[in-house]
Amino acid sequence: MRKRMKVTLFCTTALLMGAVSINGTAAEDQNAEMRTVETDKGEVEIPANPQVIVSDYYLGELLAVDVKPVIASPYSLSNPFLEGLTDGIQELNTVSAETSLEMIVAEEPDLIITITEADYEKYSEIAPTVYIEDGKRSDEELFRYIADLVGKGDEAESYIGDFQGRVEEAKDEIRGIVGDQTVSIVEVWPQQIYTMGSHFARGASILYDMWGLKAPEKVQKEMVDGDTQYEVVSLEALPEYTGDFILYGVLADTDSSFVEDSQIWNNLEAVKNGKILSYEQIAFMHRDPITLNGQLDIFLDFFRSFKEQ
Repeated sequence: MRKRMKVTLFCTTALLMGAVSINGTAAEDQNAEMRTVETDKGEVEIPANPQVIVSDYYLGELLAVDVKPVIASPYSLSNPFLEGLTDGIQELNTVSAETSLEMIVAEEPDLIITITEADYEKYSEIAPTVYIEDGKRSDEELFRYIADLVGKGDEAESYIGDFQGRVEEAKDEIRGIVGDQTVSIVEVWPQQIYTMGSHFARGASILYDMWGLKAPEKVQKEMVDGDTQYEVVSLEALPEYTGDFILYGVLADTDSSFVEDSQIWNNLEAVKNGKILSYEQIAFMHRDPITLNGQLDIFLDFFRSFKEQ
């Protein structure tokens, strides 16, 4: 066993050294232009025009500016809002650290974008690596930052402008439909209930920040006006955290009957009035520009269905 481990480590190290050598030679041969960018790990030199990109998380931001990485994480590739846009992208082999690294090395990337701080040093041995701390930037700031890394700043501005135009165009209409009613977000996980405000994806930035819709008092104070991202609440406390409309997600393969079969749930005004928007939980966990556009479409259809009420 020890001998096998030594062989595996030796091969991985050799691959890393080979990649550095190959990439270095290619860069020298092509006189590749480099530039310095400020990252969450300090200044990093990256190619001015990266061609072979690996990202272990930030896929939708790249696809929104027509940049297709060669490798992306299984989590990113599972996002239903990206369906039809990911052909040809390899799914990162996450069986082990060694398989992931070997796969990345084989592609000889010239830029790696990562959300995983623990992998930063390993990735940096393969290619210039930009670590982006999760939650440090707003969705819009993050999109602009990633687009700039790949030389697509103008394309990002165009995308943002189009999206903001769509949101603003519908704002008065949606506010007129919702009026003084409140909107809440609830998710069911195994034996747990989560409530969320505007800081934890789920399209909430559209609802609360852009459209200015109101959440129930507790949610508004703590998770919209305050900095709390989410709270785990008891079934008994659910009426305090739910509003006139409920966005409702269930984690895959979770038995949600402990909520849906309860008298508490079925006595909620939103449930009795049919004002429940059920969403695909994995999809709504993402917050990239393509996902936000898809969520906007869903919200528009949902609220417009109550226009005459």
